[in-house]
Amino acid sequence: IILSFMLSWVHLDAQERQASVPKFTFGAEWGYVATVQYGYHTNFFSPEGYRVDKKGNEFDLYNNAEVYFHAGYNLSPQWNISAYIGYAGFADVQAIVPFSIRGTRFFGENHMDDRWFCFADLGTGISLNKNPQETLAGKLGGGYRLCLSRITKLDFVASVRMTYAHIDINYKGYEIDPDRVNRNNAYAAAVSFGLSITF
Repeated sequence: IILSFMLSWVHLDAQERQASVPKFTFGAEWGYVATVQYGYHTNFFSPEGYRVDKKGNEFDLYNNAEVYFHAGYNLSPQWNISAYIGYAGFADVQAIVPFSIRGTRFFGENHMDDRWFCFADLGTGISLNKNPQETLAGKLGGGYRLCLSRITKLDFVASVRMTYAHIDINYKGYEIDPDRVNRNNAYAAAVSFGLSITF
């Protein structure tokens, strides 16, 4: 009985390993973001009418979280392209809703094996402040994929990223209207660690 069970299991495992790669994928990713550098440059007219120019550059640790939902397509056993949309913190300033396209390269021929991967991610988004404006972000990263079944994968992910956004400007207790702003640039460099489940 044990021998029959083992032979059946080996046969099923071999069939599953030879099965084709699923074409469409979807899943979720969540993680921790450590912002290590934050800078800004604003130029605006004060309520009294004079021009104000403010710059800052801080090296500190800001703790944020992020969560994404993704859907994609497997171009081959080694390549995947996916669209990501989610919610993430931006330093200690505000939250953003990022949207990006990620290209992932998997190492190894068999999609049923555990394997390493790397990726590049580029996109835009919206800042969730009083005056929502566009954001830009880019990531480079990699990780390790555990194959739980033909269609279920668990990824351990790490990345470095740069995010550009616009912030709400407060000056002496007054909120500066966007039509009084000449420049509003903010950027943050961060590293992240997370988990992703893909079906």
